[in-house]
Amino acid sequence: MGRARVVDTRKDAEDIFRTFHARNSAREVTVNWTWPSAMIEAGVGQAEMYSSNKWKLDLKEYEDYKHIAESPRLAYIRKGWLRVGDRPAQLEGEEVGFEPPMPKHFAVLGKLLGIQVHLFRRGEDGALYLPKDEELYEVRVRHGMLGGARHPDTAEPFLFVYTKSDGIGMIITGDKLRIEQDGIAG
Repeated sequence: MGRARVVDTRKDAEDIFRTFHARNSAREVTVNWTWPSAMIEAGVGQAEMYSSNKWKLDLKEYEDYKHIAESPRLAYIRKGWLRVGDRPAQLEGEEVGFEPPMPKHFAVLGKLLGIQVHLFRRGEDGALYLPKDEELYEVRVRHGMLGGARHPDTAEPFLFVYTKSDGIGMIITGDKLRIEQDGIAG
C-alpha cells in the first residue's frame, strides 16, 4: 500500500482548534510525517487522557482531563507501534486500509497522558472478541500528543495519537464521537 493522499483541511483544523480551545490558533506546526495507508483495527477505545491549556488565559497553565467514551469507538493501531516492554504487542484485529483522501491539517488537542483501550483477542474458533473488563490496557506514549481532525469526504471527526518524530500510532473513531468546547464527547 502506498502513502495516503492528503487534501487541504486548514479551515476544519482551525474550526476544531477554535471550538476545543475557545480561542484562535496562534501558530501552525509543520510535521514531516504522513498518514499511514493501513492500520490494524485492534480494539475499542474506552478513554482519552490528556493535558491541555484550553480555556486558560495563561497559556503556560495546563490542566489534566479524562474523557470516558460514551459510545463505541474503534481503535486502529499502526503495526509494530504498540509495544510491551521491548517487543511489539500482539494485535489480533484485521488490517484496514484507509481510503484517500486524508486531512493535511489537524488540531493539536493536548499532550497525551494515556489512552485506555480494550484490545481484541481471537477465540479458538478464530472469531474476534473483547476480553473481560479487567483486561483494559492503558497506552502511554513518551512525547505523545493527541490530535483531532475531520475526514475530508465524510466530515466525521476522529482523534489520533502521534509524536513529532514517529508520526501517527493510533487513530480513534466513533459514530457519535465529537470534539466540542466542553472537550471530547460521544
